[in-house]
This record gives sequence, C-alpha cells and structure tokens, in this order.
Amino acid sequence: MNCHSVATVPRKGLRLGEHHMGISVIRYGYCLLIFLLWGYMSFGQTEFDSLRRNSMLDTSYQPSKKATFITEFAELKISGFVQPALYFDNNNLLSNDLFVTSEIPTESTTSVNFRRFHMSANQSRLGFAFKFPQAKRAVSAFLEADFLSSSKGAHTYFRLRHAYVRLDNFTIGQTWTNFGDVGGAPNTVDLEGPNSMPASRVTQVSWKKQFGTKWSLLFAIEEPRADYTPLDSASAIKSAFPELVFKPVLNFKFGYWSNSFIYRQIVYSDKELSFKKKLPAWGYTSSLTIRLPDGTVAPLGFKKRTFNLFFIVGKGTQGSVNDFGGLGYEALPKNDSTLEPLSYFGGYTAYSFVWRKRWSSTFVYSFLHQEQPANIEQIFKFSNYFSGNAIFAINKYFTVGTELLHGNKENYDNSRGSAFRVQAILRLLF
Repeated sequence: MNCHSVATVPRKGLRLGEHHMGISVIRYGYCLLIFLLWGYMSFGQTEFDSLRRNSMLDTSYQPSKKATFITEFAELKISGFVQPALYFDNNNLLSNDLFVTSEIPTESTTSVNFRRFHMSANQSRLGFAFKFPQAKRAVSAFLEADFLSSSKGAHTYFRLRHAYVRLDNFTIGQTWTNFGDVGGAPNTVDLEGPNSMPASRVTQVSWKKQFGTKWSLLFAIEEPRADYTPLDSASAIKSAFPELVFKPVLNFKFGYWSNSFIYRQIVYSDKELSFKKKLPAWGYTSSLTIRLPDGTVAPLGFKKRTFNLFFIVGKGTQGSVNDFGGLGYEALPKNDSTLEPLSYFGGYTAYSFVWRKRWSSTFVYSFLHQEQPANIEQIFKFSNYFSGNAIFAINKYFTVGTELLHGNKENYDNSRGSAFRVQAILRLLF
C-alpha cells in the first residue's frame, strides 16, 4: 500500500460515508501504525522517562475535544503539540535537555564552570485517542509518541510513549506506573519535574474500582525492572515475578489523598550464572492534593490554586524515581557474591495558581536522599530541586512559558555541585 497516495482529509469532525474517503482513512491509519511500530522496534523505548506534561496548562484556553474522525464504529481524536524549547545553563549541567539533579557534576569531576546555550524541538508530541461508542462495554484506546528518544540530543527518532486499551475497569498496555501520583504532579516547564517524583512508563495490567463518592482502589501488575548494578562482569536479570502495586485514594470536597505501595523482587547472579539470589524491594508514597477555594480572599485575584504535598520512601525501588532511573542504584555489590539494596526517601511541595485568566504559575521544592552503600564514597548522597515558572496562554492553541530552575547535589565524599537553568518554550496545541 502506497502511503503517499493517501488523500488529504479535512481536520474537522465529519462522518465518513463516502467509499473513497473511507479507503483513504484506512490507508492513513495503516501507514501511521506501521510508522509507529517501526520507530518503536528500531529504536526502542527508554526504560525510564520523565514527568507527565499537562498540555492544558490548567487554564480555560484549550483546543476542542471534538473527534477528528467519526465512523459508524469508532471515534478518533488526533491531538498533540509542536514545542520548540530554549535552554541556557550555568554551572555544569552540560548536555541534558532534562534538569536531572543526580547528574550534576561535583567538584570530584571538575572544578571548571561551563555554560551552555541550546535549542530543541524534540519534545513535540502526537497522540491518537480512540473511543468505541457502539460497544456494549466501555472501551477506549490511546497511542502517543514524541521525538525525545535522546534527552542529550544525540538523535530525535520517533519514540513510543503510551499504548494501552481501557476495558471497563481494566487498563492493559504501556502507560504511567501506578506507584506514586503522576496525575497530581506539578506543571513544570522542565519535562523532568521534581527529582523525587516516580513517573516512569511501564507495561502493565491494572484494575481500578470506585467505592461510593470518596474511595477508589487500584491494583496493578507491572513490568519488572532490573535497574541495579550487577556483580563484576555479570549481567542484570529481570525477575520472573511482576511488580505489584496497591493504591487506595480518598477523595474529599477540595482534593484527594493518595497512597501507593509497591513490592518487587531483585534477582541476580554472577557472570557464570552459577547461582540465583533474590532480594525483596518495596516502596511507599503518600500524596495530598488540595484545591483551595477561589473566594474573595484569594490574593491578587489568583484562581484554581492548588497545593501539593508528596512523600516517598523505599528500598530497592529507585528505578521508578525521576532522578534515579537508569543509574543502577536499586542494589550495588557488597562483595564478590552479594548485592545490597539501598534505601532512599524524598518528597516535594508545590503551589500553582491561575491569574489574569490566561496566566498560570507553579513553584516547586523537592529533595531526594539515599543511604551510602558499603565501601563506596563517590556516589549520590542527596540533591535539592527548585523551580518557578510563568506560563501565558496566548489563545486556545498557542502557549508560551519560561521557568527558572536551580539544583544542588552532594556525594558521600563531600564533593558538591550546583546548576542553574533558564528555560523557555513556545507550544502549539492541536
């Protein structure tokens, strides 16, 4: 089938009754699916990715939610954004598009200060939401990809972000981990977000049930990670046991309180695969989101004021956490035949609001701490993350924003480092 032969179809919602137009849409969808799968299989999905981006920016200026295409069987909504971004870094953040405090170089790496100016559009995104109103059960699906295949700008291949089906109370496929509270995450211009926030995307099967108006309960099995440092010359091994997540949520008048628990196993061996050992790993988060009433006492006319308080603690589950993912900190060698899981804790507080109808701002402080492994000093001890932004919705399609970011890090050898970033974006929503 020739993808270049696909006819141009108007973007507005329409009914596809004509035969030739139906064939064009089928060809278009077929070619798009092949492209998505090709990109995913060729270049892979990074094991860990950053914080969810809220495209709506918490204002009333939003694109239409009407379906782009409607057939007798399904509704398709095409959405996404084009987003050029500008970065100026001071004090050694070096070559990362994401503000990752655990990667800030310390004095043990270099005593020279470096600055960087950078521009990129690789966060641009494309999504496809499907609904099936004629089905006897609640059925929907979602596909989304972006071009952030390398946060260091090495390449910009199409990358799968989400691919899942929802059937009644079940979600099956790849989407955000249920450990933590991605839905309540603060709206930072920086895609990484708070250093202590769990926001990885994993393949999963989850079940969610609402009990009355106040309580909901979620249970999920998720793809196991192997984000530890193996023994000398050995390879990391995935567990045969899935990661288990249990998540109760209490809703109240002005917000909600979410708690999540995760349990998993770390499995490892030596380079000869002469034995198999298991280590238990766990994590707990508590997240409180309060939507403050507007009223007449709201300062300076601020609206939609939201306060977030988040705490996390765990041992051997660092792979889920923003600034730890991919660093192999879940467990490290204690001797030639034993791995030692590491404990950690952290949290953040955030305050956001809308002002003058089209302006919104978010301020965040976050911290992260990890215990010292045996006989290793030049390794992460703690880091702090600060951000503050101002975002302006020009209209329901165009948005501009700028953000100031500061981070500092200390290792167990008492070496320190800091970084400061000014970041700006222009976003076209569709």
